[in-house]
Amino acid sequence: MVIFMMKVKFAGENDFELVQKLNDGIIFPEFKKWIDNKQVYLIYEDDALAGWLQYSFFLERIPFVNEFYLLPEFRGTGTGTLSLLIWERQMMERMYDKFMTALPADDTALIDFFEQKGYKKIGDINIPDNEERVFYFKHKPLF
Repeated sequence: MVIFMMKVKFAGENDFELVQKLNDGIIFPEFKKWIDNKQVYLIYEDDALAGWLQYSFFLERIPFVNEFYLLPEFRGTGTGTLSLLIWERQMMERMYDKFMTALPADDTALIDFFEQKGYKKIGDINIPDNEERVFYFKHKPLF
């Protein structure tokens, strides 16, 4: 059994290249907006980057996970679960009790992960270029 010491921190400007290695489609102006709004979490295990989570708001009122990625060696260790719980808890501290995401329809491991965390499928959409996304929703009452 491998035990890691996990740490989650908000990304800063100097983390752009690090995150871009995980997703090369990100451009700096977009990243800068996210970090200015504290919408990028970097996940570390024993000082090694384990992954990242980026969120925004759906209809400007529901926290929405846009990107959630863990490096393969950190999957199945509890890192993803704890990272998602930390994010949800921080959103609840800001009085949000609903959460959403849209996952690639062909990523069954990620879909299983979110379903195990209580997210329910609410629909899907076909984006041009044959990218299908499945929308998930979760409600956690504040009280």
